[in-house]
Amino acid sequence: MNTTREGRLLHRIGSAMLTAVSAAVLLLGGCSDSPWKKTYTPSDEAIGRAGYHGPVKVREVPWERVQDTLNELHAEVVASDVPEEDWPDGRKAQRHARLLKGLQVTADPSTVDVLGRSEFRSTDSIRPGDGKLEEIARSVGANTVVWSSLYMGQADVIRSEPVTEFRSGSYSPRGAGPSRSYSETSTIYVPVYIKADERAWIAYFLFERGVEQTRK
Repeated sequence: MNTTREGRLLHRIGSAMLTAVSAAVLLLGGCSDSPWKKTYTPSDEAIGRAGYHGPVKVREVPWERVQDTLNELHAEVVASDVPEEDWPDGRKAQRHARLLKGLQVTADPSTVDVLGRSEFRSTDSIRPGDGKLEEIARSVGANTVVWSSLYMGQADVIRSEPVTEFRSGSYSPRGAGPSRSYSETSTIYVPVYIKADERAWIAYFLFERGVEQTRK
């Protein structure tokens, strides 16, 4: 094997290593933020809200109850001849109370602020009790999180899977001398289509006044 062949061999090894490292970096980089955080949308009540350092209550509410409430509220907006932002304060307060009732919040609606919500679908393993909801809640000033989830069936998903190839052979170094054997291993990440269970998730971040709290 001449110098050119040696160079090609080294190039292939280096390229394979670079591909594997780059793919790993991309996979890890995509996991930095939780979907709760990525899809969080603040409400007008969250403007100027300070952070919160106290305990956070996280609980589940039935999916059907939440969706029925949201559908009813949406239908009311659609049927109205007046834009929602121009509704009188009394009507807005009633709407606010209906949302909280749908979330099974038993506190006086006038003492509860809806700071925002997260909503997404995912085939990843989501665990509401892993502490991420509490972390986001404290960062936005919430002391209560109400979440719900529904199984949506299976979805087509593209996953990156490692494929390793082994090669071996022999070559002759530059100039005279006996041939030398070599072996190389290369790993690349290839897209693979699979079926995965998909769930829909939603969470509301609330601040209940009167609950023991510690502000920044």
